[in-house]
Amino acid sequence: MAKRSLIAALLACVMLAAMIPAAVADEKVLNLYSDRVYRTMNQIKCSDGNIFEVMGAYSEGLFRLTPDGDPELALAESYTLSDDGTVYTYKLREGLVWSNGAPVTAYDFWFAWQETIHDPDSGYGEVLAMFIVNGDEYAADEVPVEELGVKALDDLTFEVTLRAPVAFFNRLITLPICFPINEEFFKAKGDQYAITAGDILYCGPFVMTDFDLAVGCTLERNPDYWDASAVKLDKVVWRVITDGSAALNAYQAGEIDRVNLSSSDVMMFTSDPEFGTYSDFRNYYIQFDWKHPTLNVNLRKAINFAIDRDILAYGVLGTGAVSAGGVVSVGIYGDGEETFRELNGPVSRFDPELAKEYWAKGVEELGYEPKLTMLTATGPDFDTMAVFVQDQLRTNLGIVVTIDAMTQKARNDIMQAQDYDFALSAWGADYDDAMTYLELWTAGSGYRGYYDKQEYADLITAALLESDPAARLQYMLDAEKMLIEEDMIVSGLYDRGFSYLQKPYVKDLFFHPVGQPVELKIADIVK
Repeated sequence: MAKRSLIAALLACVMLAAMIPAAVADEKVLNLYSDRVYRTMNQIKCSDGNIFEVMGAYSEGLFRLTPDGDPELALAESYTLSDDGTVYTYKLREGLVWSNGAPVTAYDFWFAWQETIHDPDSGYGEVLAMFIVNGDEYAADEVPVEELGVKALDDLTFEVTLRAPVAFFNRLITLPICFPINEEFFKAKGDQYAITAGDILYCGPFVMTDFDLAVGCTLERNPDYWDASAVKLDKVVWRVITDGSAALNAYQAGEIDRVNLSSSDVMMFTSDPEFGTYSDFRNYYIQFDWKHPTLNVNLRKAINFAIDRDILAYGVLGTGAVSAGGVVSVGIYGDGEETFRELNGPVSRFDPELAKEYWAKGVEELGYEPKLTMLTATGPDFDTMAVFVQDQLRTNLGIVVTIDAMTQKARNDIMQAQDYDFALSAWGADYDDAMTYLELWTAGSGYRGYYDKQEYADLITAALLESDPAARLQYMLDAEKMLIEEDMIVSGLYDRGFSYLQKPYVKDLFFHPVGQPVELKIADIVK
């Protein structure tokens, strides 16, 4: 009997050991990567898409985006809008809790928003400030916080007053900059806030269990999330892999479940069943110094018309990029029936014969043919674009342009000093509206803001304050035409696209062209 009992015990141990790997294998773990190191997990100071990806998983705002990109109620249970379209009153769900057990209240939203607007190092504070009553004034210390258009009326009621109606406001506030922050926890942490996973509170579908800015982070399902039953993944692991070839190798080795492909790798995988493409609202463009003593408007227009954007987007890049018709990306909201791009048409376009005519006019006006230098940042996107533009200008205008490539910061500094001929740059939309691009070229908007033409500034101001949607849209349509067709300050080239490989067992992983980059709440692993 003793011998049989021993054998039975050993068999039980073997069976138990066999069961352990099976349980681990059944755990739903999604493995992703970031192609850049993380700069900070402090939502007030962040502005990078790779950080927004993580924040959208471990925290949440009043709304979040559906797979179709529409805003749906999240921490807010309901809301009302005043008759004039300027006052939003949000009611929070009852029973919301932070990961330390403290309740999530309207005061957490009030604190987060006023801190984001007021902090001089805020990554996106100006985006909120431009729409909210006294937002700019509070940021500049011209009014007290009591006069800022955000208020916590009680624990569950959050009120926001806008300068003018903003049709996309509930979509805008899905950005992580609009997530709540617990004031007591934030102040207790001080300058240690968001330094480690334990220095952040969580109220989203997941909690972050560890992270290293240069290595990656791990998220695990949040059992206290208000909609926890909708979350299917047990864990999400992000690795930082900055080299594209290393990322592809990791994918092929089964270490990550999705990888973006470089242009050079696209052709190899286009017939692969795991291959896919998508584009987002990030516009790559040429920026001219409009007060340049040499580069007159005719020469600027010649450069614009000399570039075949279709070849660049669909032939050279081939990554899902879309040929641009202006600086407002293809797909950005217009009037509900047509997009902004469809309504305004291609204000940046290819016409080699017209390019030659404008070049001849510009040279005649100048009295000689100028020698031009193209400023650009280093990196795969800009390297490819610079060589292509250089070749197009040689082919279609017969001119040789020098490429001056440097770090992004160095390029920005030179543009800020207005010491260049023309430059390659890019901007990603913060929200689904043309204003996210057009306000960049008003005076004072950083290194893009030297187009200090009063008529343009008046159009932008009018659009910001206009309550009638049709009139507001027309102001913006006119502004882009003035910016490009009339004065040729900027010339759109393409909207960014991605070609990728994704494992077939990854389900319901959605990416958005604007706002919150990726939706992990309903993602699943089905093997």
